[in-house]
Amino acid sequence: MNMQRRHLLTATSAAVGLSLAGLAAPVWAKAPMAGNQVISVHRMKLGNFEVTTILDGFIELDPKLLNAPQDMVQRLFEAANLPYGPIRTPVNTFLVNTGDKLVLLDTGGAKFLGPTAGRLVQGLAAAGVEPAQIDEIYITHMHGDHLHGAVTPEGVALFPNAVLRIAQQDVDYWLNPDIEAAAPVAQKGRFMPAKRAKAAYGDRLKPFKQGEELTPGITSVAAVGHTPGHSCFMVQSGTAKMLAIGDLIHIAPVQFANPEVTIAFDWEQAKASGSRMNMFDMAAKDNILVAAVHLPFPGLGTLKKEGKSYTYTPMTWRLF
Repeated sequence: MNMQRRHLLTATSAAVGLSLAGLAAPVWAKAPMAGNQVISVHRMKLGNFEVTTILDGFIELDPKLLNAPQDMVQRLFEAANLPYGPIRTPVNTFLVNTGDKLVLLDTGGAKFLGPTAGRLVQGLAAAGVEPAQIDEIYITHMHGDHLHGAVTPEGVALFPNAVLRIAQQDVDYWLNPDIEAAAPVAQKGRFMPAKRAKAAYGDRLKPFKQGEELTPGITSVAAVGHTPGHSCFMVQSGTAKMLAIGDLIHIAPVQFANPEVTIAFDWEQAKASGSRMNMFDMAAKDNILVAAVHLPFPGLGTLKKEGKSYTYTPMTWRLF
């Protein structure tokens, strides 16, 4: 009996030891790398309105496109802890729910900008919005990274029930066959977004006069220079204001510090820098939230003027 008892105790101890050893062994949860980014959507309140930023993707901009001494540009990149070279530049769109209408400000560039853009449809889905729900689309200007996203790759209107609103000056310029014919060969492709939008939307492409209130709470603001009809949009609910500034800025480390600096894409350089400074002055003076297509997601923040420069403070991410 004693011998049997000793064997039983020995066996039990061994089993317990194995069990404890198993509990002590580390457990590794080896999940595969995701390999992609989660669709980026940010929503905030603006008075009684809701504003949702949807990141369409990004493009790479070479700082040599700036009309500025490159040694100065390089110093500003270094001061911002950025490597001097092509800078990853977001393409943001902004969805405004006024309570009566769903209004989309710019539409991104679809896959015409390459594989790093064209996420607007997925972003809308993540925000719980179907393209058919969009009532109106306001385009700051008719460059591809703002307009291509309004049309599917097959040439059909992505937003079947929406009215497309664009400043008359841009419509007259980008849909003018004589201007296109006279343009340098390298620039002829820049007329394609306008032609595709007109073919897809037909009579639902309705030009506006700058300064016109497009819907209660959203007014167009002239900011020409980047294109003949480049427009900002003032969004206001109660005392809360947001200014959607389109392409008033492309490369933040340089153009906030030196707002006179233009970029190769600007149609008229002097007008482009003048519009930037005028709009920045207004936003800084009245503490108006700016919404920028090419600032880091969600592209929202405030400006403070310091001498001839501006300091940009991004809005903190928030829940509501």
